[in-house]
Amino acid sequence: MLKKRTEPKSKTLLESLDALIQEHHLLKHPFYQAWAEGKLSKESLQLYAEQYYQHVRAFPENLKHFAARTSGPLAALVEENLAEELDASAPHPMLWRQFAQSLGVSDAALEDARPLPGIAALLDTFDELASQGTIAQAVASFYAYEAQVPEISSQKIAGLRRFYGITEPRALAYFAVHEEADVRHRAAWRGWLANHKDADTFEVLCAAERTLKALWGALDAVYPQAKAVAAAKN
Repeated sequence: MLKKRTEPKSKTLLESLDALIQEHHLLKHPFYQAWAEGKLSKESLQLYAEQYYQHVRAFPENLKHFAARTSGPLAALVEENLAEELDASAPHPMLWRQFAQSLGVSDAALEDARPLPGIAALLDTFDELASQGTIAQAVASFYAYEAQVPEISSQKIAGLRRFYGITEPRALAYFAVHEEADVRHRAAWRGWLANHKDADTFEVLCAAERTLKALWGALDAVYPQAKAVAAAKN
């Protein structure tokens, strides 16, 4: 007797998003792997601090632009995220400056840094999706980013303490805050996506993939050795 053939179950939107994130997860990037192994030079960390600050500084603006386009529960979610970014006692750009100072990077150097092409592409990606993408595309973009941050932050803290002699709480505060806060943020973005199964899957996945590739490209910009390291491992 022939058994009924079971068709493979198609992935949900969230399952597809999570698969994309795992495929492009930043902890797989040679820059963060070198960080975790203590193989980055001080100059590499300084360049990273100067360049990535451009994104840290712009991120609250991305949230502001998105907040202006939302309403109801989603608006409350975005506003809560924004309030944490701009917390009067410890705004996140200030916490990043404290990290940079621990590496010997001045506030003036951060302000004067000109974004490298990969960093500029990251800034453009978040700006365009937050301001002009569909609501679902913007949420997917923020989710693709903040879904990774807690684990990345933990790895950064461990590496800084173990290999680079950076142990002061003020120098690690940016990462410590995101180690906890983005657990909540990714859950909030994920909850919204779970409740909006009617979103255009193709458009949402395209926005998420664009975000993930822009984040990867930003690390390529500050770590030109990335291609050589990746090639050596293959």
